[in-house]
Amino acid sequence: MAFVDYYTNTRHEMLAYLPEKPVKTIEFGCGNGNFSALIKKKYYTESWGVDINDKAAEFAEKKLDRIIIGDAMEVLNELPENYFDSLICNDFLEHLPYPDLFLQRIRKTLTRDAFITCSLPNVRSWGHFINYFIFKDWEYIDEGVLDKTHLRFFTLKSLKRFFNELNIDIEIIKGITPTNTILFNITNLLSLGFISDMRYLQFAIRGRFK
Repeated sequence: MAFVDYYTNTRHEMLAYLPEKPVKTIEFGCGNGNFSALIKKKYYTESWGVDINDKAAEFAEKKLDRIIIGDAMEVLNELPENYFDSLICNDFLEHLPYPDLFLQRIRKTLTRDAFITCSLPNVRSWGHFINYFIFKDWEYIDEGVLDKTHLRFFTLKSLKRFFNELNIDIEIIKGITPTNTILFNITNLLSLGFISDMRYLQFAIRGRFK
């Protein structure tokens, strides 16, 4: 995947999944900082970013209050405790070998009842389903559900279970990046909506830590 595609995506659609008035935010996998820069401009937040890619971080440093370069699990000790009221993980958790452990350890840096805003790919998405069910293929590529760097895979059902087991209350969970192909619409209609969750390439979530 080209650098410009992977690290510069602004993700305007994810603004709808932020808490009403974020104050101090931290975004993991911030890329060049475009999304957190949007938040900072709209809400006048103190916005931090974390990314393992030093080239992307050079751009983010010009936009955000502080940038930390390094592996997510390794930089946690560099963060202040009880500080951030908003954790942002857009297209990030699926890249971790243990996303549950990350969310457990990050909690010490968050204020009480802090929010998490995140997007995660849907392994049951229609296009991916067609590839493995019809064409019998499971090919890792440079982007999308089967991104070569993805280590974890989720469905709508498993996402809900994942956050519930971590004592995170899901306030909003919605499908984003839908398909509207004729084949999907007909199949969904004939199945009486049984495959409705397969319409979406991703799910967007806003949750609150208990």
